[in-house]
Order: sequence, then structure tokens, then C-alpha cells
Amino acid sequence: MNAPLYMAAVGGALLGLFVILHFWVTGRAVGCSSAYGNFCAYTCNIPFFHRGEYTTRNHPRLWLLLGLPLGGFLYVTLLGNGFHFSFSMGIYDAILPSTTPAKGLWLLLAGFLLGFGARLAGACTTGHVLVGAALLNPVSLVAGVVFFASAFITTRLLFWG
Repeated sequence: MNAPLYMAAVGGALLGLFVILHFWVTGRAVGCSSAYGNFCAYTCNIPFFHRGEYTTRNHPRLWLLLGLPLGGFLYVTLLGNGFHFSFSMGIYDAILPSTTPAKGLWLLLAGFLLGFGARLAGACTTGHVLVGAALLNPVSLVAGVVFFASAFITTRLLFWG
């Protein structure tokens, strides 16, 4: 069941307020992709994750990353239809492999490509589109246009017909 349109507006307003509050409190823009590096600093001994921006293990980005699934879980259990575990990807089930292991491998590859692309672009879609565009950063504006154009083209190619 889709959420009403006003819920999207409320969610967007809350995201916007969070972006402003985070910038005001920390003096830094918010983004999720680099938070995975902070998570890796806790979970592995690879030297890359123990230097540079990842030397501060208790970083606010890490708590943002952990709060995202918690916030979603609280919403579905308190205000939604309840939590149920599912591998359903909605309309994408028509093009994804039907077996759970194959679907998992495909989604793992997709996640890898998204993470690699986010680091290559210098930020994830959240960092560029939500934060960078709000700050009128020219690189973020170009990245946002490329993100949306490539998503539109890819979706049209996958579901042509």
C-alpha cells in the first residue's frame, strides 16, 4: 500500500530540517555513503578504514547510518501496517532473478556499484541532491541531473513496452 502524498511532503520536510540542523550543529554537510567507512572502522582491520576521515570512530555519520533502518522500523511498527520481512522489490521483481540466492547476488552487485559510484562522485545521492543542491553547489547540481537522468533512462530501458 502506498503512503498518501502528504506523508511524502512531511517526510521531505523532516529531511530538510534534519539537513539544516545537522549542518548547524556539526558545521558539515550530511551524507550516508561515507558512513559505511565509519562502520567498517568498527568491523574490520583494513588499514584504509583507520586513517583520514575514518580515524574518528564515534562519528555522527555512523549514528545516522544506524538510525536509518531504526527509523524505518519504528515507522512501520508504530504507524504503518507492521513489519514483515520480504525480498520483494516491487515492480523490479519482474526483471530480477526469481531465486533468493540469485536475487541476493544481483542486489549485492548493485549495492557495490552504487557504493563505488558514490565514492567516485564524491558523495551519494543524499549528499549531492539533498544537501549539495540545497547549498547550490554546482558539482552537486550536475551530479543530481546525471543521477536522475540515468535513473530515468535505465528504468525506461528495463520496462520498455
